[in-house]
Amino acid sequence: MAGMSRPGRGSAPRASTPPEPEPQTDLARPAPADRATRSPRRRAVLLGAPLLAAGLGASAWRLRHRAVDPRTVVPLYSGTVAMDADGRRRLIGGRGEGGALHPGTRLLATVPTGAAVSARAEEFAAGTAAWRERLDPGRRELAEAALADLWVLQDGLPAPVAGWSRNWRFVWPRDAAFCAVALARVGHRERALEVLAHLQGLQEPGAWFEARYVPGTANAPDGRSPQFDGAGLLLWAAGEVVASLDEAARSSALTRLEPLIDRSGALLHETTRGGTVLPPASPDYWEVPERTVTLGVAAATLAGLRAVETLDPAGAIAAAGSAQAQSVLLGDTFGARGMQRYPRRGGADSALALLGATGDVEHTDVTALRAMQQELARHAGGIAPGARWKHDGISWTPSTSLLCLAFARLGAADDAGGVLDWLDAHRTSEGSLPEKVLFDGRPAAVAPLAWTAANTLLALDAQLPADAPA
Repeated sequence: MAGMSRPGRGSAPRASTPPEPEPQTDLARPAPADRATRSPRRRAVLLGAPLLAAGLGASAWRLRHRAVDPRTVVPLYSGTVAMDADGRRRLIGGRGEGGALHPGTRLLATVPTGAAVSARAEEFAAGTAAWRERLDPGRRELAEAALADLWVLQDGLPAPVAGWSRNWRFVWPRDAAFCAVALARVGHRERALEVLAHLQGLQEPGAWFEARYVPGTANAPDGRSPQFDGAGLLLWAAGEVVASLDEAARSSALTRLEPLIDRSGALLHETTRGGTVLPPASPDYWEVPERTVTLGVAAATLAGLRAVETLDPAGAIAAAGSAQAQSVLLGDTFGARGMQRYPRRGGADSALALLGATGDVEHTDVTALRAMQQELARHAGGIAPGARWKHDGISWTPSTSLLCLAFARLGAADDAGGVLDWLDAHRTSEGSLPEKVLFDGRPAAVAPLAWTAANTLLALDAQLPADAPA
């Protein structure tokens, strides 16, 4: 298929690993040429002080990290994205255009009620009404903002794009996996299946997913390396989406997603040799070249192997064996050194939250997540992607919201609630969840960001009563 490369399969980690490269970019999603400035948030910084003290306890190797201004200022590229009357997306606020919105929507105020795009927005909102009704009233404004963010980044597209600033206007399999699960949980199960079906159409047998795709195509926009975690996370997402369906719909969904299940399941099984070796080194959500397997890739692989057990009944015994072997190996390698970024070193990594977010209770718990939160704390109250990340004072909402989701799924309601409060307080003045929050609490970089919106919705969903209908 066009744009798809085939890294070697079944490769094991090197016996001795060279020093890992330090990140040189912000998740390697470079500042776009059309970057737009920030618009200050009307609310004050929340929860920053308690986490600041914890973040000051850096170990010696952290102090060797290259010097970075802890008061780094990154502009806000846009306060939100909104649709005009013709269904075209516009960057609004920050360095984007001016323009008022219809309250509670991502529609420009100039969009007439009868416009086609208005009807689509209303249809999406109607599909989530039952889910929103089950939320605590104090959380509905945040939920509606995250829903609107997710809608504007996926309406009319085969899968959600990460953001709408120029260099984010692509489909990341990782982000799309979480978006698909969020769509299913809030009531849009068919749309979730469509996202997964689109991604499965981009994967060739034995091939890794590209890091990102030009929307509606199988083409990568640049020479960025393929990434191994896409297969595992899309399998995990398929398991979550199928589980959200009623019994009558599950059989047809499994048939529909059979290529994804077969190809990605075989890729994980063969590459890890039935779970007996760690997955190969690959860029992960840090989006930098790696020579050693990272915790994020290992967590995604384990989540995918476990999902195959439920998605492929015919091969469940083999899948269960691979998942169990990989789980033991993860504990013996990453677990033996405290679940750092790399098997033997690297410090805390927010990918620890990926284990909790995808249902792993063997290798992480609330206590470990709290320790990671303290280790990665930034001045404004969120966290950085990892201890080896540059110490620029910036909180990253994808990592922070993933931590929130892990807390929520592990039953730590108060911890999750505190992070939800923080996310809510640091939205842009237009209401969207941004990618970054500066040292002083100002939202920065891209807004909205699909992965953050999806994580927020899933965290809210995880706090709903267990006996409530899905």
